[in-house]
Amino acid sequence: MNLTYLKSNLLIVLKSKKNQLLIVILVLFSTFSLFIVGNQKIGDGTKSWETYSESLQANSNYFDSEMLKKSTYKNTYDNLNKQAQELASLQNSQVFTDPVQYLNSYRNLLTTMQAGYTNQYAGANTLNVPSQFFISKELNRINYLIKYKIPIVMNNESSATYLIYVLSFLGTIIFFYISFISADSWIINLKHQSVLKNIPYFFKDEIIGKIGINFILVFSSVLLSIIGAYIFAGIKHNFVTLKYPVNFYFTHALTIPLWSYCLVFLAYLSGLVIFVTSLSMFLNQITKNIYLTIFIEGSIYALLFLPQDILKWLIFLPSPYLDLTNLFNGDLANNLHLTNINFLTGYLVLLIWSLILIYAFKYLGERKG
Repeated sequence: MNLTYLKSNLLIVLKSKKNQLLIVILVLFSTFSLFIVGNQKIGDGTKSWETYSESLQANSNYFDSEMLKKSTYKNTYDNLNKQAQELASLQNSQVFTDPVQYLNSYRNLLTTMQAGYTNQYAGANTLNVPSQFFISKELNRINYLIKYKIPIVMNNESSATYLIYVLSFLGTIIFFYISFISADSWIINLKHQSVLKNIPYFFKDEIIGKIGINFILVFSSVLLSIIGAYIFAGIKHNFVTLKYPVNFYFTHALTIPLWSYCLVFLAYLSGLVIFVTSLSMFLNQITKNIYLTIFIEGSIYALLFLPQDILKWLIFLPSPYLDLTNLFNGDLANNLHLTNINFLTGYLVLLIWSLILIYAFKYLGERKG
């Protein structure tokens, strides 16, 4: 790769007000959203438990003496009462900020919830019980905390839990961030032809250079966001070990330490940058318009919101793998009932489509050249 060519393009990109603004917004938002999390009590579970408690009470009231004569309904009724007891203990531990009691109560509550699926909660037709998949993920996390003797954090304001929250948010929106960064990847050449005049380069320099430059911009800004979020939350509240557990999915639900999750996140990000940059260059070549490029890329992401019965037939397209959060936590695989959908599948699909787009971009460019 021609380093002179790369440096010339990098200089143009770094001077872009659009890119500078995007980087600053991402870093500041990731860091200072801590105030929003604190003010809105995001992640403390208080409101969700209150709602579930009301649902438990309402469904318990459905059962009458005639229904309780049947063992199936009696089992459900007993399960709901046991859940109510564990939930009361859980809420009490929140009030008095008792992590040990919270941990034990939460595990007991989840175990009881899981047991309720034995008879599919017969008679409790409107109960807002979490899915079995969610329960299994949470049990994995709780058992990890117990196994490695890590105190549970009951909010999203510590360094570790806030970073998990930030990564979850970034996983959902990072595609759009990369899209805005790379939307003018080819347009830049048209506007700054004089900068590259008399600098010899091969067409592959164009492709490798653009991908490399966008990788530098995205990777550095995301890394700064992650570090900033962890340090600021630690200083503002308290530092929690990077061994804190995060729910993750491979071929089944499991739990990995936060530092491992960060590495997987950054590794997958490289594949996403390659794909989005390749897509942007291809669309630039066709549309010659930044806004139309962003619109088309947004439309590709929007396919994620198709009904599950349709989306499951699109697993060979890149769309299902553009939301990192749903891919990493297994919600995508669970919703589509496809156990082999994971980050490796997504990475492979994105790379294959990147090669297709790069070849198409190169073909169009050489033909027009």
